Amino acid sequence: MAGGRHVFEFDNGNKFYIRRYEPFLSLEILGEVQKKFLPPLASLMEANDPTQDIETRMESVTKAVEAVSRSLDGKSLIAMVRLVLNPLYVSVEIQSEPAVQLDEAAVNRSCEDVADVIKLVIEVLRYNYERLFTQGRILIGQGQSAQTIQ
Repeated sequence: MAGGRHVFEFDNGNKFYIRRYEPFLSLEILGEVQKKFLPPLASLMEANDPTQDIETRMESVTKAVEAVSRSLDGKSLIAMVRLVLNPLYVSVEIQSEPAVQLDEAAVNRSCEDVADVIKLVIEVLRYNYERLFTQGRILIGQGQSAQTIQ
């Protein structure tokens, strides 16, 4: 089991305690987040290609927005938030009360609006995956070097 925890505090004083996911849960969550979010984000980035004429770019943006709408509906977003904000790995201290697991009721009490929920999701993902993305190229390069040596 991973040790330690990260504290994330909102301006309203509510404190969130984030524990690292265990490795297999981390892989599962990473796979789900990539499957839902990366394709729409990639299509939006492709639509912003400055080498294309404005008409082609506008057509690409329209298609990208349609793709985002299809893959990121409300139910998908709620499922993703529930997956990422796993109560076994995130707890909250609301207005200096004792910390409790972050279930849906605690989210409703601790977050003022959807922006707070998104900030919290981003912070949980950042805490759990920042090392993977900052060291990922080094690790992949080491793996490729080992393969070429054999």
